[in-house]
Amino acid sequence: MPKFQYSAIRDNGERVSGEIEGQDRSAVLGRLGQQGLHPIEVQSAAQGGGSGRTLGFGRGVANFRDVSIFTRELAWLLRAGMTLNAALDVLAKEAFTKAFSALISTLRTEIRKGRSFHEVLADTGAFSHYYISMIEAGEASGTLPDVLERITVTREREQKIRNRLSSAMIYPSLLIVLAIGAVLFIMVSVVPSIKDMITGSGAPIPDSARFVIGVSDWIIANGMKVLFAAPVVAVLVYLILGGSRSQSALKSIAMYLPLIGSLLRKSAVVQFCRVFGTLLGAGVSLSDSLKLIKPSAGSRQIGRVIGEMEVALRQGENFFAPLERSNIFPKILARMLGVGNETGNLTASVVQVTEILEEELDRQVDRTLTLLEPGIILLLSGVVAFIITSLMSAIISINDLAL
Repeated sequence: MPKFQYSAIRDNGERVSGEIEGQDRSAVLGRLGQQGLHPIEVQSAAQGGGSGRTLGFGRGVANFRDVSIFTRELAWLLRAGMTLNAALDVLAKEAFTKAFSALISTLRTEIRKGRSFHEVLADTGAFSHYYISMIEAGEASGTLPDVLERITVTREREQKIRNRLSSAMIYPSLLIVLAIGAVLFIMVSVVPSIKDMITGSGAPIPDSARFVIGVSDWIIANGMKVLFAAPVVAVLVYLILGGSRSQSALKSIAMYLPLIGSLLRKSAVVQFCRVFGTLLGAGVSLSDSLKLIKPSAGSRQIGRVIGEMEVALRQGENFFAPLERSNIFPKILARMLGVGNETGNLTASVVQVTEILEEELDRQVDRTLTLLEPGIILLLSGVVAFIITSLMSAIISINDLAL
């Protein structure tokens, strides 16, 4: 019986690959479905052995901006009437990084061997699950240029949100750095200069002044160790947990921070809605859309809610109920998607609610900045005032002793 090589996604979002026997490709697809796998690529093992597959070649060579530009320009070239092979030939000579240009050349070579576009994209490892699924839907329906433009719009809006959040955090981050620097300067330079006078006077030292002096002594004694140990600990955590796992853990923790956490939660929800609407608009089924979104969910909490939605959908229950129960997704999202699903306008409802949430995110960014900047200044002022009043209370006690 012929053997086929496959790449597929499990229900939990994990990507797997291997070899399976089957009468033909359709039979193999059926067997994989019975095993709870959702195929991305299935091809003859004989074909795969000599095709020069590039599995994993693209990992780390394509950043978000490169993929977005590639997608937009490929859509333009295909709309202009060029074939996919010719368009990739043109893009391989564009001013991308050397590694990404080589990746495009590899895509072109594999397509010339008769493989489909989504198959070779899956092999590279540089493109997300939902990106590949949308390309597959575009190839199957003959609307690849339209799908590429839809992906481009989604990525540009996602990048806009990222840039908005990054720009919004520059000034508060600068204030925090300056605040920490100012406090360290006081603790390392100012406090030691009056420490001997306070401790050598014989006067009782107030508890607050004793605390400030103790912190100053600890920073002076251990500051350099902490300075050198912190990067080492960060690298060890990264190596132990892995890049994606550590990043996901940090995101999950950051979502519970005051002010900033609310922004991150809203941004993750907007990203979920934008990708969800794009997949549905490209013709991807509801169940497959949820499976493809789950691996790239903005946080573990959102991934868990998506998993609950998948289970409810398979069991024929109200699959928007997990959204209503969640503390991350706004109530309006579940209500609008429920109405859209009942009226057969789910895609339009997702697009509409995404636009509403994006507008709310912009307003929330402005409100957060309005509160965050003076909040940081007040916090810094409070810390400095505590240090000064603590030291002054000790100095006053010396004067009282002299009198």
